[in-house]
Amino acid sequence: MRHTSRIAVPSMLLAVGAALACAGPLAAAAPATAPTGWLTPAESTDYRRTPTFDETMRYLRRLERASHWIKVTSYGTSAQGRDLPLVIVSRDRAFTPEAAARLGKPVVLLQACIHSGESEGKDAALALVRDLAVLRTRETLLDGVVLLVAPILSPDSHERRSPYNRINQNGPEEMGWRPTATGLNLNRDYIKTETPEMRALLSQVFTRWRPHLLVDSHTTDGADYQHDITYGFNHGPTVAPSVERWLLAAFEDRALARLTQMGHLPAPYLSFRGYSEDPRVGVEFGAAPPRLSNGYPPLHGRPAILVETHMLKPYGTRVTATYDLVVALLEEINARPAELLDAVAAAEAAILARGRETDPAKREVVLAARPTDRSTPFPFRGYVTHWEMSDLAGGPVPHYTTAPWDTTISVFRDLAPTITVRQPVGYLVPQEWTEVRDRLDVHGVRYRRFARAWSDTVEAQRVAEWQTDAQINEGHHPIRASQVALERRLRTFRPGDLWVPLDQLAGLVAVHLCEAQAPDGLLFWNFFDAVLTPKEYSDAYVMEPIARRMMESDTTLAREFRQRVAADTTFAQSPFQRIDFFYRRSPWADPEQAVLPVARALRRPPEDVLAR
Repeated sequence: MRHTSRIAVPSMLLAVGAALACAGPLAAAAPATAPTGWLTPAESTDYRRTPTFDETMRYLRRLERASHWIKVTSYGTSAQGRDLPLVIVSRDRAFTPEAAARLGKPVVLLQACIHSGESEGKDAALALVRDLAVLRTRETLLDGVVLLVAPILSPDSHERRSPYNRINQNGPEEMGWRPTATGLNLNRDYIKTETPEMRALLSQVFTRWRPHLLVDSHTTDGADYQHDITYGFNHGPTVAPSVERWLLAAFEDRALARLTQMGHLPAPYLSFRGYSEDPRVGVEFGAAPPRLSNGYPPLHGRPAILVETHMLKPYGTRVTATYDLVVALLEEINARPAELLDAVAAAEAAILARGRETDPAKREVVLAARPTDRSTPFPFRGYVTHWEMSDLAGGPVPHYTTAPWDTTISVFRDLAPTITVRQPVGYLVPQEWTEVRDRLDVHGVRYRRFARAWSDTVEAQRVAEWQTDAQINEGHHPIRASQVALERRLRTFRPGDLWVPLDQLAGLVAVHLCEAQAPDGLLFWNFFDAVLTPKEYSDAYVMEPIARRMMESDTTLAREFRQRVAADTTFAQSPFQRIDFFYRRSPWADPEQAVLPVARALRRPPEDVLAR
């Protein structure tokens, strides 16, 4: 089945573009006129500085003492032992996940400093929490929501401050660093969860509070243009239709129109095709993999919005743009809370229904998608650019002017699947694979243990062909499975092994972890490298006569060997590979090599073999 995203977005984009054409100058004032005593640290320096971790916490504690609607908590500690702060803002004082669930209001999670050099979200959040619950100039925005703020997701890198951490960023005077203290990028860690910061965020905040919307604040890199704020979100076949409809109508149509009225120039995240710096090639508005903040929540049936202010705009402008976007979103959610609640409920229902579906043909899951060549127009507000050939760079380098260049460019947002699987009834995990169980726990995936031995026919995933990335990626050399065969095998599971059903709210997370072809699965991130590594081999003098007999008795095998010799020069010139070709097809070969330890279940285990 071919899935594409063909919702009528051109008219929406043109409508926003028409509003942009009429927009006034960019707003650069403080988010609100606050008494001197309540200016945020950034406001008090006219946005020259962003506060340190300790300064941020002192200001948050002042807000907490001044309002019964604010609670400052910690959901864990960083690698260097700093608290991971979470600010809960609720006029109903719903300061626990259970209390928020009883209210029945949307829960919105605003997070900042996942890249700590990009601190606009933190400083916008300090002003917003003050205006909501202390000054109460925007208190009505709390009527229909519970707001969670994670102001500094990466506190260790936040304190690695320097004026030289972001070469292409216009302020503040000093800013934090991009990766964590151990050199990992938190916004690549959502699914593999190697960092203590991400493990705490997912296990203590995301899977407990189950926010209906996540908003993640960043600063762009890349080209120069007039737009002061851009955005991204997952859409198309990797996202529940109800969630996509909410994002298009509530966010792109209404919230962005409101943001434009505030004096901003929003645009889809301006990532030009082929990593070009030339906007004329068009923009790829695709679907992020679940390693990223806007790719992970859809696995739980939730929308997520990536916010990127433009790095060359003054810092005050960038903070204001982030503040105003969150205000526009909260206005929208307060006006129509049921639309967000219903969108998430429908997405959750679809995940549960697929997990209970008895017809395998109706359990299809799209794991990844990419833009097609179908495009929609967008009115782009750029600058006149001169491209000059550089003998130093060895290619053309853009030189931006301040002269406006208003044109129409293509946005490629129609998506087609690239990886599709039929999810099984569930997964069966041998207990010795503790790293798998650990990830299930962090992501809130429910499982049960076997109380006694049980045998059944299952589907084993054999990775027939794969490629290993030569370049290091987040401390890994990722594995990309290009050919996976499903083999039916009789397996026996022992007491203590795990049964992972998929009729649960985190069922889609389990699929993305356990499928060999998943773009951010456990195989991709090297959790199963041991099963890909050959453990035994044969000497040529032992195997060569056996190989001859194998060719004589199996004409298909003989033909496959000759075709491989003719087509693969490296294989043909390697005596070891030629002999190993036969060894891997002999009775002496390891039957478990390249077979993932996690099995796909064809049926549910009976209740009497499972622990209660």
